[in-house]
Amino acid sequence: MDMYEISAIDAYINRAFRVIIILPLTGATTSAFVFTFFKLAGWWPMVPVIPLVIYDIVNLFYLCFAIYLLKTSLDENGIIKPQRILLSKLYVGFLVFAQWNYITYLITDREWWAYIFFFIALTIVFFDIKFTSIISFALIVSTIISWFINGEYHFLSLNDPLFWPTFILRLFCIVLSTATLLFITYFGGKYLVEELEKHINYDTLTHLLNRRTMNIYLNEALEDAHKNHSTFCLMMIDIDDFKHVNDTYGHECGDEVLQYVAHTISTGVKKDDYVFRWGGEEILVLLKTDIEKAKAAAERIRNDIAKDPIFYKNNISVYVTVTIGISSYTSSTSINQMMEDADHKLYHGKQNGKNQVVI
Repeated sequence: MDMYEISAIDAYINRAFRVIIILPLTGATTSAFVFTFFKLAGWWPMVPVIPLVIYDIVNLFYLCFAIYLLKTSLDENGIIKPQRILLSKLYVGFLVFAQWNYITYLITDREWWAYIFFFIALTIVFFDIKFTSIISFALIVSTIISWFINGEYHFLSLNDPLFWPTFILRLFCIVLSTATLLFITYFGGKYLVEELEKHINYDTLTHLLNRRTMNIYLNEALEDAHKNHSTFCLMMIDIDDFKHVNDTYGHECGDEVLQYVAHTISTGVKKDDYVFRWGGEEILVLLKTDIEKAKAAAERIRNDIAKDPIFYKNNISVYVTVTIGISSYTSSTSINQMMEDADHKLYHGKQNGKNQVVI
């Protein structure tokens, strides 16, 4: 397939990915350095030597794994691989939970509870409310357990008149601050990430999936076919005489034609099928079915597009037809071969009358 030219949004995602990996790692390595320095300086003599050495070694492992993620996360087009984003989420979640527990039980201190919000905040960069909620719950439970195990270090004496006020204020602060962070995560994911994904995954004119996303879904379909012996088809669709429409009525009319065709195709396939803008006036459809059902779907789409004109500026009727080439998966074909086959059949249909389906 053609090399994908990295967009500004992809460049932003790449930078954000690095921040996601580096930010918690920085906190981990910094704490290892600080605690080691405190121990050597004699400022925190109660810190045991062996657990501290283990802590430093584990942080070195975190560093190596972070470097591995950064070095192996880009595909051949310079874009972050989707599976690497999931792996980085698991990495950050494990790192945050492990660091918090190790610090809390390694160095007992009354003020540690206040740092829980820093650890929770390290997870909101994903804007995944489920992920942040799980980590928040785990950290809070771990913190409360540490109060029972090391209560003499974490609280004032029970006889102190300020014990209950400080205890209640501490709980109030944890609940309110955690709720605020979850609120930010939820609305950040709902409005920022969803809007960003639209720009990353969808063509802005037709609202179809773009070629960047197409590669992901096509490879997933191929893997599923290999593992489960399923089948799928590729449908290459081209608008007939599209250049004539642009030359006669203008590019604005051409855009409306593209939108009309894209909408008709999208509503003519099943929910588990995918429609992509291949380029120009060409549209690619991934159909998770056999060749006979794919042909029936193609004929239905072709008829739906051809039966009604597009009314441009309310007084110009523009009739549109499409030619469709279909290729079916076999165990000996690759995605590139299927696309070439569909394109060849499309070309054959163009050369022999247009407005037809070729299988």
